[in-house]
Amino acid sequence: MDRLIVVDSEHPDCRQDRCFEPAMEHMGFGAGLYAGLAREARRRGIEVATADVFRAMAHAPRRVACLTTEYTAETQTLLAAGARPAICHSLESPLIAYKFFHFMPRYAGRFQHNFQFRGTRQRLAGTGTTFHPLYYPADTRARLPLRPWAQRDPLVMIISNVWARRTWPASLSDLRTRLKVAARFQWWRLLDPGLRSPRLSQARLAAIEYFAHSDGFRLYGHRWDQPTAGLSAAVQQAVRRAYAGALAPGAPPKRAVLNGHRFAICFENCVFPGYVTEKIFDCFLAGCVPVYWGAPDITDFVPEQTFIDFRRFGSFAELDRYLHDLPNAEAQRYLDAAGDFLASSEFDRFDQQRLALEMVDILEAALN
Repeated sequence: MDRLIVVDSEHPDCRQDRCFEPAMEHMGFGAGLYAGLAREARRRGIEVATADVFRAMAHAPRRVACLTTEYTAETQTLLAAGARPAICHSLESPLIAYKFFHFMPRYAGRFQHNFQFRGTRQRLAGTGTTFHPLYYPADTRARLPLRPWAQRDPLVMIISNVWARRTWPASLSDLRTRLKVAARFQWWRLLDPGLRSPRLSQARLAAIEYFAHSDGFRLYGHRWDQPTAGLSAAVQQAVRRAYAGALAPGAPPKRAVLNGHRFAICFENCVFPGYVTEKIFDCFLAGCVPVYWGAPDITDFVPEQTFIDFRRFGSFAELDRYLHDLPNAEAQRYLDAAGDFLASSEFDRFDQQRLALEMVDILEAALN
């Protein structure tokens, strides 16, 4: 073995080469990228390894190329060991991966190629990297069979409870750490306009609070049954009324739930150019009409006739009336447009295997 691709990621599945297993390939958007990449690399005679496996090798390969997700605690060690900085990419919003985003020129700018959301292009200008707009990788374009409209529940939202982490500090040291992290983020936010992208977390909570009064609304996701600090009594009561349970890992359980609903509240984590994630595509694949809010340039990525744009409405009450009064024929037009989009060449750029092939081409060139 003289050529190796090392995948550098802090995700738990990117340990002991687990992310390369075939079973990972259809876990959902993004999750199967490395499995497809590993299959193609090995077909070309190139081995792959996660960072921990690479570090444990008794004899390092002669040529190593690094594919990193953002910039991890391992990245500098890998590069110092001779791994060539080939590709950096991120599937997270700037408000989640805020440290990476704030220092993106320093971290990602070291790599020959970057696959990032459109809104980061200017941030990497002048670093010498080749910028590739990131299109969230889809594991399939095959839609589930559509259920009869009359047999579906009206409305669903599927999100994890990020507020469950906001419990009281376990110790004085924990409190200091939390305060330090929060202060650092606020300071960077003052300095960095990109970190001031509007959050949609409060809009999600407002949607839960409003629609929980309807018998037809269901909330799914992890940790909503855990103690949560910082939410109003009204929101917590709404959660208890609407919560229908957690879902098994992966995309299939999520899409199965969406398949049983007419509409889904589909809000991204934040408003940021090009930040279009799996949320809207899971709806298309499940045959559910998404109510979308997120990327301001969403129609550059997805045809406007495939989704309901929340920005058209002045309130949740106005949206509620629209959903309630929507004729079946018009709802079917949304579904037909989504089906046409999935089958079209426009959707090719979101194909997971297409991205894997493009990345392997770059990594192979870096190794030669």
